[in-house]
Amino acid sequence: MDVSRVAEDRQSDAARQLPPGPPDPAPMLTATQATDPSPAPGRVSRLVTWVNQSLVARFSVRTRTAFLIYIAAQIFFLIHIDFPRTLNFDEAHYIPAAREIISLHKLTNSEHPPLAKIIIATGIMIFGDNPLGWRMMSTIFGALTLVGMYMWAHAIFRSEKYARWVAALTLVNQLLYVQARIAMLDTFMFAFLVWALAYFTEAWNSNLDARAVRRKLLISGVLFGMATACKWFSLVPWFACGGLAIILVLRRSWPALTAWRRGETTVQADALWQGVRFRDVVVYLGLVPLVPYFVSFVPYFFLKEKRLEFTQLLSLQASMWVAQTSIAQSHPYMSHWDDWALLRRPIWYVFEKQPGNFIRGVVLLGNPAIMWSGLVAFVLCLWSLMRFRTREAFLVLFFYTAFVASWIAIPRKVSFYYYYYPAGMTLSLVLAYVFFHWEKIKGDKGQQVTLARWAYLAIAAGFFFYFFPIIGGLDVYAGDFRKWIWFKSWT
Repeated sequence: MDVSRVAEDRQSDAARQLPPGPPDPAPMLTATQATDPSPAPGRVSRLVTWVNQSLVARFSVRTRTAFLIYIAAQIFFLIHIDFPRTLNFDEAHYIPAAREIISLHKLTNSEHPPLAKIIIATGIMIFGDNPLGWRMMSTIFGALTLVGMYMWAHAIFRSEKYARWVAALTLVNQLLYVQARIAMLDTFMFAFLVWALAYFTEAWNSNLDARAVRRKLLISGVLFGMATACKWFSLVPWFACGGLAIILVLRRSWPALTAWRRGETTVQADALWQGVRFRDVVVYLGLVPLVPYFVSFVPYFFLKEKRLEFTQLLSLQASMWVAQTSIAQSHPYMSHWDDWALLRRPIWYVFEKQPGNFIRGVVLLGNPAIMWSGLVAFVLCLWSLMRFRTREAFLVLFFYTAFVASWIAIPRKVSFYYYYYPAGMTLSLVLAYVFFHWEKIKGDKGQQVTLARWAYLAIAAGFFFYFFPIIGGLDVYAGDFRKWIWFKSWT
């Protein structure tokens, strides 16, 4: 007899004679749970997972940070955007010109290209012919400028923490806040310009293949053209980057250009832009920018009075040049290029007396902590470039010097402090480099640099909030006004 088989049969019979056990308690719900409309934990978990996979995972940290920077800046710039209720400073030129573009009546403010005025006109058509409509597009492009500074810093330092720090420092440098709340050409010009420079700087990467470099140069060229279609000053960085790109490409044919190099981090990195040809630079940074520039003049072909003919497009450029070089000999608000970095002559955009012995005004005044210490940082960057020849030092010095030196060479008889706007914004990068290089030198002791970097930002933010009443147009008691006027030349 098979004993094992008998034992198995007896165990099976015993199992069949057992009474059924209690039901599984897992699916049972209490009365409270049955009537509770909130989703079950499993559904919440699935929702969180879906959000992470569909929204968060699809976008990089840089993209998410850029989006948050834009939203925060947009909200901040919109607060009290309705002051002043009347046209503010150069808005007296550009708002009427935007109205003429809307009506296609006649050409006004012909000394400047039309794109910035078209953008202002778009805001008026959407939000109305009122202070919000006049300045809404400025706040949008101001917020985009801040995001552009973040992206530009990312391209230079290849560091998320330094890109965020540059964005924070730029927000409190006072220049951006004021320019983002007034309908002036410079606001739109620099918004396009900073993105053009960000893409150009991203192309400065030896890890990119020729196709990726060409793509970034193409985007940069389009943006240079759009910036120039706002204001001709953009020709300076456009030509500077184009000339630098030509040197990089021709260095293979001219050995003398490669004499000053030290690895990938220098100006003439051997692996940089391999496969990019001279004609690529001519096309992407020479011809491509001309397309958006001349396209911006299309509305002038449909004017009701003195309609622009296609054959007159080039002659219009000549007349614009004449208008730019034959302006008034003097102006009460004028200043000189060597005044700007030292904050010797800021400019008041609006100054109004209010009831009850109060005043209200907006002054374009750079943050003293940033403007003055930025000059020290410039010297340190110059020393670092000569000593270590780093890629980052070269780039920040190249862009800042191009912005400042251009006003030494430009034959303009009258100039104003807001011409320093692009250079003043670039100081955020110059200052960031000082901490960036200091941290590299410190190595494992970089925590000290981190504390110093955020302490500096806190000091700059303190100055921003100190001057906020006169850059934000708040009501100020007349007797307290002088505490913000540190020098006689500030009035």
